[in-house]
Order: sequence, then C-alpha cells, then structure tokens
Amino acid sequence: MRTLAWSEHFALGHERIDREHRRLLELSARIESAAEKAASIEDILPLCRDFFRLLVSHCFYEEQLLRKLPRDRFGNHVDEHCRGHARLIHQAQAMMTGQLPTGYDSLPAFLNAYFELMHDLLVDDTELVGSLIREGYHRLGTPEMPPEWLPSGRGASPV
Repeated sequence: MRTLAWSEHFALGHERIDREHRRLLELSARIESAAEKAASIEDILPLCRDFFRLLVSHCFYEEQLLRKLPRDRFGNHVDEHCRGHARLIHQAQAMMTGQLPTGYDSLPAFLNAYFELMHDLLVDDTELVGSLIREGYHRLGTPEMPPEWLPSGRGASPV
C-alpha cells in the first residue's frame, strides 16, 4: 500500500478544498501505517472515524459547489464524481461497523482499493474545481455577479 503524500501539485487554489484534501491525505497515510501493524479493523477505527467525519463533510461541501456548474456542460461529470463520493462513504460506513465491505478479503486489499479511488477523485477534482474557479462558482452563498438591478453590485436597492 502507498497512499499519496500532499504536494503543491494537488493544490487547486480553493483554500478550504485544498486544506481538506491535505488533511484527508495525512489521515489516509496514518490509517495505512496503523493498518500495517493492526490485527483487525477495530485497531484502526479511531483514525477511521476522524477520516470519515472529514470525508463526509468534505464531500457534502464539494458537491454543493460542483452542483453550481452549468449542467449542460458539466452535469455528467459532476454526477459521476458524486457517485465516487457515494462509493467512498458507503464503503467507509461498512468499515465503521468493523467489517470489510463486500468483495474484499483483507484489510490491505480494501485500503489499497479505497485509497486508489480517493486518488482518482482527487485527480478529478483538479478539473472540476478548476472549472468552478475559472467560471466563478467557487463560493457558496456569495453571488459572483451583482444583481442586474445594482450598478456594479453596489448602492441601494431600487425600492
């Protein structure tokens, strides 16, 4: 097993997403290291809980952003990316019960596959989050363009 180490090569230019990606990679490396010495899944569950809490929060936030991309150009890509998130979360939930997800015969085999999927999603983020930033959709709850009735987004409402 070899999880990825954080590199500025993975930096996307979105402060929160970059910070969370870095932390997820750090936690995955710690899980991998602990798993090499673990006798059972229960031995790594405390680390997995931290990882899982961050993963769920990260996926939820990232999906909120990705859903802001124009559906006609990015819809299928965003949908597939979100399905990848769902697979990560579903498998993590199974592991949190102390069991390997269906189809895996060992903890190392599962972690290899799990972190490979996580790596693929991280690489995919480069394209999707890059698009969010280029198109100005990278913030939640903050309109990037001023309302049409406000000159340059400033001033009082027309009422």
